Amino acid sequence: MAKDFLKSDPIKEVEVQLNADFNQLIRKVHRSLSTKKRSPVYTGFFASSWKAQTMGVQAKDRVENFRPWSQIKRSHDLPVGGAPWKPAGSKPSNPKIQIRFPVKKTFNYKKPVFIGNRAKHAAYALEGGKVQVFVQGELGKLIKETMREKKGRLFLASRQTRGLSSEGTGGQAYTEF
Repeated sequence: MAKDFLKSDPIKEVEVQLNADFNQLIRKVHRSLSTKKRSPVYTGFFASSWKAQTMGVQAKDRVENFRPWSQIKRSHDLPVGGAPWKPAGSKPSNPKIQIRFPVKKTFNYKKPVFIGNRAKHAAYALEGGKVQVFVQGELGKLIKETMREKKGRLFLASRQTRGLSSEGTGGQAYTEF
């Protein structure tokens, strides 16, 4: 048994678990934002354009340049029956949400990760408040659910002391993590 304890690396095990939980959290957040419930949806382009990466995400993709969203926007925005306008609040009946940038990379919890939107109109789409409600409300719960707390404490022997310590540890001084 002593050999197993000596071979184990509890710090590495905790780091592996933290990384796994962190990456699972990133995927959950990305997937959650890519829905009609948490992102505003007109054509579905904005909800489909969330991206996770290690640098800030640039909002530079125009809906007019990507199918099927360009066709949805064009067909809805065209005048119907000679009317030059659509009623206020009118939205296409066929929005398409299809994740354009799936999270494939494995991230390190020690480095920042940015989740942003590539849609050029992102600043305008955010005015509706769905994303803010998610960030201010549901995100905290998602973090608590995903990032597992370790019960108990981790103690590592840090140095040998003479005699018995007051805790009865046989002369070992322990550092708490």
